[in-house]
Amino acid sequence: MPRKLARTIPLLSLLTFGLTACDITFSLPFGSSSQPGTTSVSIEPGAGYYQPASYSIDQNDYNDGAGLFSLPAAGDQKLLVIPVTFSDYPCASNFCTARRADLEEVFFGESSDTGWESVASYYEKSSYGQLHLDGIVTPVYESAMSSSAFASNNRTSGDYAGYYDPTWLIVEQAIDWYKNYSGSELTEYDQDNDGFIDAVWIIYNNPNSRNAAYSIDGESVFWAYTYWDYDNWNYASLSSPVPMTYAWASYDFMYEGYGSAAVDAHTYVHETGHVLGLDDYYSYTEGDWGAAGGLDMMDYNVLDHNAYSKFFLGWSDPFVVDGTKTTTTISLSPFESSGQFILINDDWNGSAFDEYLAIEFYTPTGLNEQDSEVGGYPGNNVRGFTVPGIKIYHVDSRLGLFSNTTGAFINYTDSAVGSAASYPYIAHSNSVDYSADEDYKLLHLLEAGGTNTFLEGDIADNGTLFKVGDEFNPTDFADFFPRSGGRFNDGSSIGYEINITGVSASSATVTITKL
Repeated sequence: MPRKLARTIPLLSLLTFGLTACDITFSLPFGSSSQPGTTSVSIEPGAGYYQPASYSIDQNDYNDGAGLFSLPAAGDQKLLVIPVTFSDYPCASNFCTARRADLEEVFFGESSDTGWESVASYYEKSSYGQLHLDGIVTPVYESAMSSSAFASNNRTSGDYAGYYDPTWLIVEQAIDWYKNYSGSELTEYDQDNDGFIDAVWIIYNNPNSRNAAYSIDGESVFWAYTYWDYDNWNYASLSSPVPMTYAWASYDFMYEGYGSAAVDAHTYVHETGHVLGLDDYYSYTEGDWGAAGGLDMMDYNVLDHNAYSKFFLGWSDPFVVDGTKTTTTISLSPFESSGQFILINDDWNGSAFDEYLAIEFYTPTGLNEQDSEVGGYPGNNVRGFTVPGIKIYHVDSRLGLFSNTTGAFINYTDSAVGSAASYPYIAHSNSVDYSADEDYKLLHLLEAGGTNTFLEGDIADNGTLFKVGDEFNPTDFADFFPRSGGRFNDGSSIGYEINITGVSASSATVTITKL
């Protein structure tokens, strides 16, 4: 099963939506509006497609409008990793030393130091060299609390009581301890100069709740998730930054999956995706279905990030079909190494925050190789696609305006600017309960076979990928789109047929015909 995660609606509406404190939020570390990613190529005039020189909405616009926090997704960024023990789960000094060494490898080591990748090496590769993660694993913070006392810690009144999570207390205590221990105010961990530490990782010494018996409180807390310490909302300090964005997970995730002989980073990579601002692509809603098909780092903790995620984070720039030609042919290199993908929507608003088709060329190479070719990732008992092929996603990442007083959806918008009455936020999720419209999914991987098997609980497999001779057209795939006639969710025509005219190990050719 995927890790316990959820998304958080911004503070003004969190109580209205009735979410718990183990929820996750969107925050978009998108490239600046004048600085796309680094995957630009030379395109001949009149080719029928182009790559944008800039984008209409950037990370700062969205974060400022929605009141969100995230680790910036480009440049040299720092993670502060703090191991924590509780009084009933102590560790001898030599054991703690060994575990710290494992954490240093799983977070900051070379690929060869691990059973797969470290967090840093994964994101160096996934970002095409645009994100460099560094940091430290501190000595162990020894809490005086037992794990049960910690987990049952609650707040029923006062500021942010409705958002409270027991981890707030341990994060704050651990940071105060380390500032005193190190003699540092940790200003180097606030590289965006907002008064908050950019990213804190807390690794607790307890087993996770799948590997140990806990009370109901412990079942909820002792898992892996990302959250925000809203207690510090009004206490930002440039001279002594306080924690806001943090991730929380057990040490024992290091030893699952490929971790029997060397440490494994899959869970920590997934959670760091949330720290960067990515949502989960599985559903939290009972009885709902998994529209993204499972095989993705932000779904079942496997493989590289997909085209939408990397566009979202500013690492990839699309080939945008401009509608000027009846037939347009585009060659794609493997997405995992090139970042190339195709975007289709004649009314595209110029940002990741819109509705469109995203087309990428998948290969079982690079960050995909081990989860695909070695037999699959044992941690979640899934295997990636083992053959090359085309993935076609229907993305609906439109912004909505939500009421500041009730949290209710008001209308869609192409602006990241809020008002006294409303704030902007991504309108849709892959969880029914968190979408402005229960019929609309944030990210739906279309299936080449023409039948939506994900509705029945299936996950993607090799047959999901489009191969040579496969065709997508809106009429035949109408059942994949909530709007009758196979239209975008906004009611507009998709307007194109897509034919896969070539696939090899190193390239694919896609022919797009205007209808």
